[in-house]
Amino acid sequence: MADAKPSLPVWVANLLVFALLFLGVMAYFLWQIHQARKDFLTHVREHALLVAEVVQLNAQGSMLSQKAAEEILEAFLGNMARFVDYLDQVEPFTPEELAAFADEAGLRGIAIQRDDARNVEGPPQWVSQPLPPCGATASLYHIKEAHMYVFAWRQGSKCIRVGKGDTGIRTLQEHLGLDHVIETLASIPGMKAVKVVPPTQARKEGIGKPGVTMTGEGDLRVAEARVPLETGELRVTLDAGYLHRSVGRLWRDFFFFSAALAALGVVLSLILYRYQSAHLREVRQFERKLALERENAALGRAAAAIAHEVKNPLNTLGMGLQRLELEARGLTRDERHQLGLMLDAVKRANSSMNGLLTYARPRQPDMRPVRLDLMVEDILDLYSGRCETAGISLSTEITFRDPISGDPDLLKQVVENLLKNAVEAQPGGGFIHVTVSGQDREVCLKIRNAGFSLNPQDADRILDPYYTTKADGTGLGLSISRRTVAGHGGRITVRAVKPDRVEIAVYLPRAQPEGASTDKDAV
Repeated sequence: MADAKPSLPVWVANLLVFALLFLGVMAYFLWQIHQARKDFLTHVREHALLVAEVVQLNAQGSMLSQKAAEEILEAFLGNMARFVDYLDQVEPFTPEELAAFADEAGLRGIAIQRDDARNVEGPPQWVSQPLPPCGATASLYHIKEAHMYVFAWRQGSKCIRVGKGDTGIRTLQEHLGLDHVIETLASIPGMKAVKVVPPTQARKEGIGKPGVTMTGEGDLRVAEARVPLETGELRVTLDAGYLHRSVGRLWRDFFFFSAALAALGVVLSLILYRYQSAHLREVRQFERKLALERENAALGRAAAAIAHEVKNPLNTLGMGLQRLELEARGLTRDERHQLGLMLDAVKRANSSMNGLLTYARPRQPDMRPVRLDLMVEDILDLYSGRCETAGISLSTEITFRDPISGDPDLLKQVVENLLKNAVEAQPGGGFIHVTVSGQDREVCLKIRNAGFSLNPQDADRILDPYYTTKADGTGLGLSISRRTVAGHGGRITVRAVKPDRVEIAVYLPRAQPEGASTDKDAV
């Protein structure tokens, strides 16, 4: 049968899930940042197109208004020239009269060129540049240097020129002109600059297709949009700080959310790790208990077979050797010594068989009120002489003297077995310290002694069957004690205090059985 593949730990799977969530969140925030940038660039492009349309409309309106103003001015000056011609026909003007008439009519000046070379103008030298010629048709001329419009009209051989300042039209152009519109648009909040670049400059700077570019450093960021016009290229610069702040806010939210998600993932993974570790410990304990039960079941079957096949012959052999020792008269001293060794070997084998049977088929406890403190004191009295001979100092600390529920015979075997092991572990002298104390719901019996060379990692192994540190031990004494204590609902723990000191603690339930509330009935 193929080995099953090890499953992925729950906490690792949890971390992988949170890692995938983190990647998903990161992808979502990156998409949000890309979408915010895309929307902002679209916004800038639409603003630039709107500004371009405004500029173009304003340019068209400016041209139309200038044309309309010039047509009105041309009609006004034409009528004025005809009126001057009419008055000049009635009575020719003198320069002084022309100057007075021009001043009264709000004109810069009037010039009359007659065919008889009797030219007259007023006021004198009202224009420094040469006057425009009189053509076959009436024409309106704009002299920019003199800031003046001149209307030239020919009537027969006479040429009449009437001039008027362009202040009104220039003011109109300033309010409706491109520069004023650009200045007004640039003052709108969020609009950094608006300018029209001539085609030659645009080609010189290498500007290609219309588009939007981001420039600037730090918090000072702008977006420049380029839109082609008939007169060149329109460049609209908008404040990109809003985009920068929005992206910064998205990144800040991403980091906060990611930190919270990572913290939640770590905490949940730790919880799952502890839960899984506890579950694995329970599974191992259950497997260990199941293996122990299987071993005990096999041991019980083996013990029954051994008891049938070996114990009875051992008893027969032991009785035969004892009878031979009592009745034989002609045995030498060496033969009697060999006979004693054989009896000791049979007794040891029989003791091992009894321990094996006891471990394989433990007796059911007969629960009665028991005074654990009195039991410990009685057994210590039995071992006090042996301890004094071996140089072992005994000390006790008994703070619990209430009865508990237990089997006196079985608990005596446990206490005696622990004290016996403590004494046998110190043939060269040492100490034994016994404490009996009450805890919340348990009574604790602790025996601490020296003489054990035990690693802390191997402390619990001395409770396993057949594990022993003595040369002639069977390794069943502490195992039987553990099963006896477990039958009472308690537990045994082993702790290596130091490399040469060990502490064995027996924990028994503190509750008394019903009807066992007095000390007089306690054993």
